[in-house]
Amino acid sequence: MFGAIIGDIIGSVYEWNNIKTKDFPLFSEHCSFTDDTVMTIAVAEALMNGGTSDDFIDAMKKYGRFYPDIGYGPRFGDWLSSDDREPYNSWGNGSAMRVAPCAWFASSLEIAETLAERSAAVTHNHPEGIKGAQATAAAIYLARVGKTQSEIKEYIENTYGYDLSRTLDEIRPTYTFDVSCQGSVPEAIIAFLESNDFEDAIRNAISLGGDSDTIAAITGSIAEAAYEIPSDITTDGFFFLDDTLSSAINKWLDNEYPIGTIVKKSAWKTEEFSKPHSIQVHYPIFEKMFCRIRFGLLPEVMEDKWFSYYENGSLCFHRSWTGFKIYEAKIEKDESEWGYCITELIVERDTDLRRDADDDEDCGIFKHLLIGGLLGMRIELPFNTDDDIGIKKAWCNFGRMIL
Repeated sequence: MFGAIIGDIIGSVYEWNNIKTKDFPLFSEHCSFTDDTVMTIAVAEALMNGGTSDDFIDAMKKYGRFYPDIGYGPRFGDWLSSDDREPYNSWGNGSAMRVAPCAWFASSLEIAETLAERSAAVTHNHPEGIKGAQATAAAIYLARVGKTQSEIKEYIENTYGYDLSRTLDEIRPTYTFDVSCQGSVPEAIIAFLESNDFEDAIRNAISLGGDSDTIAAITGSIAEAAYEIPSDITTDGFFFLDDTLSSAINKWLDNEYPIGTIVKKSAWKTEEFSKPHSIQVHYPIFEKMFCRIRFGLLPEVMEDKWFSYYENGSLCFHRSWTGFKIYEAKIEKDESEWGYCITELIVERDTDLRRDADDDEDCGIFKHLLIGGLLGMRIELPFNTDDDIGIKKAWCNFGRMIL
């Protein structure tokens, strides 16, 4: 479901400033999350609360009132702010933009489609509104279980009747703003079908124009299930979230519900400590920081020096070339305003596996990996880079993080 959030944030600046090209900056200072993100989180919470129709209504109204001015359509906005709990026969694409958690929560395609229908019908009970949500959830679920793009295309066409034979180049020149499911969900699915990785899918979606943030959210939700979201895109996306939304994602992860973006230990070669050494620390972290930490760091090129994942209460950093574990940080829930705290840092002290280091230097390197590498925040290098030796140490330890 994080793919939907990323698509929404990237597309937010292009909804009213459509572009017809794939050549554009993914993120800018003008990006923001919108109603697509907020309602995706609401659907996730509703599922965690039981997944009944009342749960969907309660969660949508709760988050809608937390974020009252975030870009809702007029009818949905009126519904959110009222005491009315009845649907209003909408065929809008809001049912599809928010449906991703249903496909991750479900243990079968049939359950994914059933949950999608239920999540849509509390507001978007028009047949097209329900169909758009179900088709999107089905595409996500099928991608999640490893079906190919051609298999997904065949199922959606045969089951839901969408024409997915058109190409983006055929659609793009005449495509205009359309908030209906029938006028945007097929286009969003096609944007995924023509993609070769997550970023390419998002660029495809936004290049169509139209309701850019919602089309990108739908495309992104499917693409996340099919591809890895690059770690730098994950980091940039988290920059725009807040602690309230991040807390809901943390709750989802606490309950061990799947999400496509999470880096698992099994994704890379790893070795355990040879000579572990413990350092007692106190590094408080906010809810959003903790949430980003849990998504991990997957190397893409040789210059990405580290592999990182969160497991059983610990954040681990392994050298990507050798797989040696160098750092393990114990994270505990904290009752302070921060929410969480790193209380212990375990480091490798086997000099056959790494050069000599002391506690202060290890703490400095770890902080840079955490703050600069995972959280994408500015932090001074722990080395003096006024000479070639310091520059070499910085590059050897942090690689592309310092560029």
